[in-house]
Amino acid sequence: MSQQEGRQGRLNGKVAIITGGAGNIGEIITRCYLAEGATVVITGRTEAKLEQYRHRLIEGEQISPERIITVAFDGSNMQQVRMGIDTIIAKAGRIDILVNNAGTAGPRRRLIDVPIQPNDLRSPDTETLSQAVGNLLSITWNMTRAVAPHMQPGSSIVNVSTIFSRTDYYGRIPYVVPKAALNALSEQCARELGAQGIRVNTIYPGPIDSERIRTVFKSMDELKGIPDGTTANGFFDIMRLSRTGSTGELEKGFPKPVDVADSVVFLGSDEAAAYSGHIFEVTNGMDVPVESRTTLVAWPERRNIQFVDEVVLICAGDQIDDSLHLAQTLKTYGAKVALAFRDGTTLDAVEESMDSQELLLCCLSPHDPSSVGIALDRVRATCGDPNHVVVLPAHNISHYHTVSSKNSAHLTEADDTSISQFLEDEITGVMSLASQLMRHWQNRPPVQTPHIIFASNGDDGHNNVYAKVLSAALEQLVRVWRHESTLDAARHASNGTQTSTAIRAHQLIRYTNDGDKSRDYAHMWIADLLANQRDIEEINLVLPKQIAPMRGAHRSLPDWAENLYNLHRDKVALVTGGSSGIGGEIGRLLALSGAYVMLAARGADQLNEAREAIVREVHDAGYPNAEKRVRVIANCDVADSKDLERLAEYTIETFGHVDYLFNNAGISGAEEMVIDMPLESWRHTLQANLISNYTLIRKLAPLMKAQERGYILNVSSYFGGEKYVAIPYPNRSDYAVSKAGQRAMVETLARFLGPQVQINALAPGPVEGDRLRGTGERPGLFARRGRLILQNKRLNELYAAIVEAHSSTGRSIADMLPLIFANDVMMLMRSVGDIPDSLQRMAATIWERSDPSGSSRMYLMNEKIAQKLIRRLETSGYLHYSQENNAKEGVTMEILPKEAVAVATPSSPPDTTSGRRTETISEQSFTTTSIPIPQLTNIPTEPFFTFEQIEREAQKVHKGIIGMLYLQRMPTELEVAKATIYYLADHNVSGETFHPSGGLRFERTVTEGELFGKGRPERIARFRDNVVYLIGEHMQKHLIRLTQVYLDDLNAKRVVLLTETAEAADAIMATMPAHRDSGRLCAIATNGNIEQGIDAARATFGSPGPVISMPFRSIPQRALVAKDGDWSDVLSEQEFSDLVEDQITHHFRVTQKISLMDGAQLVLITPETTARSTEEEFALANFVKTTLHALTATVGAESERTMPHVPVNQVDLTRRARSEEPRNAVEEEEELIRFVHAVLLTSAPLPKPSDSRYRARIYRGNAITV
Repeated sequence: MSQQEGRQGRLNGKVAIITGGAGNIGEIITRCYLAEGATVVITGRTEAKLEQYRHRLIEGEQISPERIITVAFDGSNMQQVRMGIDTIIAKAGRIDILVNNAGTAGPRRRLIDVPIQPNDLRSPDTETLSQAVGNLLSITWNMTRAVAPHMQPGSSIVNVSTIFSRTDYYGRIPYVVPKAALNALSEQCARELGAQGIRVNTIYPGPIDSERIRTVFKSMDELKGIPDGTTANGFFDIMRLSRTGSTGELEKGFPKPVDVADSVVFLGSDEAAAYSGHIFEVTNGMDVPVESRTTLVAWPERRNIQFVDEVVLICAGDQIDDSLHLAQTLKTYGAKVALAFRDGTTLDAVEESMDSQELLLCCLSPHDPSSVGIALDRVRATCGDPNHVVVLPAHNISHYHTVSSKNSAHLTEADDTSISQFLEDEITGVMSLASQLMRHWQNRPPVQTPHIIFASNGDDGHNNVYAKVLSAALEQLVRVWRHESTLDAARHASNGTQTSTAIRAHQLIRYTNDGDKSRDYAHMWIADLLANQRDIEEINLVLPKQIAPMRGAHRSLPDWAENLYNLHRDKVALVTGGSSGIGGEIGRLLALSGAYVMLAARGADQLNEAREAIVREVHDAGYPNAEKRVRVIANCDVADSKDLERLAEYTIETFGHVDYLFNNAGISGAEEMVIDMPLESWRHTLQANLISNYTLIRKLAPLMKAQERGYILNVSSYFGGEKYVAIPYPNRSDYAVSKAGQRAMVETLARFLGPQVQINALAPGPVEGDRLRGTGERPGLFARRGRLILQNKRLNELYAAIVEAHSSTGRSIADMLPLIFANDVMMLMRSVGDIPDSLQRMAATIWERSDPSGSSRMYLMNEKIAQKLIRRLETSGYLHYSQENNAKEGVTMEILPKEAVAVATPSSPPDTTSGRRTETISEQSFTTTSIPIPQLTNIPTEPFFTFEQIEREAQKVHKGIIGMLYLQRMPTELEVAKATIYYLADHNVSGETFHPSGGLRFERTVTEGELFGKGRPERIARFRDNVVYLIGEHMQKHLIRLTQVYLDDLNAKRVVLLTETAEAADAIMATMPAHRDSGRLCAIATNGNIEQGIDAARATFGSPGPVISMPFRSIPQRALVAKDGDWSDVLSEQEFSDLVEDQITHHFRVTQKISLMDGAQLVLITPETTARSTEEEFALANFVKTTLHALTATVGAESERTMPHVPVNQVDLTRRARSEEPRNAVEEEEELIRFVHAVLLTSAPLPKPSDSRYRARIYRGNAITV
């Protein structure tokens, strides 16, 4: 047995057909396939040559004879192909891989000289144009059709094209045009065969290092009349990659044949199981665009379309109506039109149907050069030499779907007749026509540059599969034709001759639009392109999917723009985040409504581009002084208060006043779970999305009130909730809270800003646009969500496994970290003895569920997940690596009373001596392990999760959202903006939220609940011997009553009071001296460092059960609008920022710590109000409770999937109606009792998801009003 026979290759057991397997690259592919264990079937036309090559492989490479099969047949003949495949099946029993490598070089001639008929052949060419198409395109099509029915799921088809099918390639149109068609054919086959589990991919070899390619390029240089080496150097210039050459130095060079072969091996192997419809360029990184295209997004200006003594020849097929409509359109704008058809039958039908002889009609068959010459001579004699030519397909849109007896929408199931006709009439025919046009213009040089437009048919309703193959071929024909004609014309001009002319050519793709305006739009564009000689570099001019009707302005604008005219005439609008997205569209539509608009954004380039586009539209809509109507201010970061001040001042300086304020700018947030979110990221999101809104309102509201008109719109989000309803938004708590705050701000300020100023909120759901899809290198929302879900799922698995291992084995977290940071899934699975069971189970789960091709299967984590794991272990108190959680310099904490530490130890008798001690909490006070920060031993390759994994998760998110939309589609940015502009015109709405979301109804919402009843006795009894944390300071009455109930009534082991100041702790503890002196009531004055205080409490007094979080500070007693025009006492921007910090961020900080403490139950308390509270206090308290509920609901949902599943709920002490607040001491006492019941109800131990998924879900994230 040979060495090759003994090794286990990537293709072991597979049977592969390699067409052209004895050729240049084919021979290398064959050898590589044999080396990887495949049984290879080599096909070709010459049996003797195949057998000779087979014996050479058997004898020279010592390959087993049964592993090399040869079958001779002509691949361009479908009957021979079918017989050949039957023979292969009989010999090999199966087909796993098809490598379509066979092909010929085609005639090496300029377009003008290509051999159309056999008598045109000149040495060394051996093929006509038609034969080249058969050898280069028909073989692949035939083989795919014949082989696919015999393939099983998991099989692979590899089509070998060329990178020259997308580049200039002088003198090689007969070769590169069929190859370009092959590219589109391959893509469509991948779509069709994918459902059967068959993969189809395409290899694009570049210029392969060989004497042959050097000879080809040398001949090309000679043909062009340029210095030797110019063509080769041109390709080197667009190669990104330098490789080590024969001298050992880096240099530009051609790829090797084995580079191509290796790629073909990979695509045939199971390693490529997830690839289909992909292209693989083996080019040393040649920078070659996939397509040259642009979209014709607007109607052309009809007033600018005018032909002056110009002749247009339409070369039509059998599409009578379309060709007559095009001819009439061109005649409308003054063109002389000649209409030629490919066959006499169609011509006769047209002549019979025409009422007049306004058009010159003739017959022109591309396959008959004599008929082409006769037709062109007749056109020249009757109308003049054609200045322009429009070429339509040979057959109408329904032709290939009526002639075919099979599935006409599938190219892999097309019949022989359809394919033969398509290749001959469409692919070969159009190249033949182009060649003969060039011959005509060489003999009769035109006065002006000829313009040729190849126009597709309209949408055929069958996915346009034939049209796409033809379009790919035409794009390459145009590309090389342009290249050849330009070089030839320049060369001839330098020689003083005019025997050649440069041409202008495009392809107009119409089938991308199936609307009733498609034909009118396409034909008007053809008229515009020809009449105005537009110099558009892109080849493919594509119709947009939607075409808006024309209107009578400076330019064709959408019909809806007519309804906006002067809707907001002369209003002044300030729009933040106005460079793109919803803000950009709102700014645009406001300007089209007659408003003066100030757009603010961070990026200057995009903002200026947006302005220029809007100014053009405003001008086109007919408004005067368009330039003055739209202004911008760049480098404006709404998270920076100085930038906001600059923005307000500049707007007023520019326009004199502001009527509309659109608080639209914001950020997407940290996109982290609460327990993993850095505090600064949380604060930054709230600053950018929420506090900035109040800052601008505070600056502009005085002017609006003074001018007695104004409108403020906060652009929130559906995920900010609805009135009285919070919507959990896992992994986006900072975003959800900021958006809920924007909405709550509207409800809070509306009564104070009225009646002069309206304030409302806009709350769209996911919007179809750049932000959703992603732009540039930034992925879209669903892709980011998909990746985040995978990251957090892995992080949660790691955290849960290591904490479980700690609990079950008693080993420290620090001791087990090296096992995790070795970052080896297989090691954890296979090791015995030293590996805790939970880690082994986790590793097995990861191995089973992860994509085989991704790093996430072999490795536990990447560096980002590792950093999050360390942070989470620090936050939870298991580890201590950095100074982040240490007391800040100059900050001390006090444990009260001074005997508290001793009393906290069960073995120490209580000392009732009163007093207190001030003590700085140091590292020694924590039950953490301090070791150097660990590093990953193995760094995985990125991306950690495969694109397919992320895309699967993204699709789940996408489908989930679509499933929750009543309209089953997401609105676009433009649709949201249009709805907003009309909503803005309603002067009778304020304090409300508008939801243009496509009917989004989230699957899980949490409403505000009313307290009814008490907790069951068996639940209340579980407070016995618990350690209770009470966090707060300002609400002393509530803190004292809770302390008494927990200690006196419920027999809790201890209450630990965490205050901001020592004075408050003293005051509260002085009311209960017996509990203080017994050590059952202890206190920690945190001096504002709440995280350190919680760590100190846990280290000193033990982990908590109930944790009740109240704000340290009260709501500011400030006005929200001026009284008698004096704004000096109105809540300032800084005071609002402090309010958010004290009442919202305070709870976030507590939640982040407590959510990682096993056995804890967290209750967040919002501020108290009574009948004696001012209207402003009452309004701000409702702002706080609404905003905070977004955090409560979100962390409630997150805790379901995150160990230790700590339930988080909210108790609200402010009601929606001020009239319901307690009015006297008796009612206040009743409310205090209800408050205690609500806290006990929410802080008593609740079931975990493992006990009852249903109860664990509904008993968390709630807000109870007392």
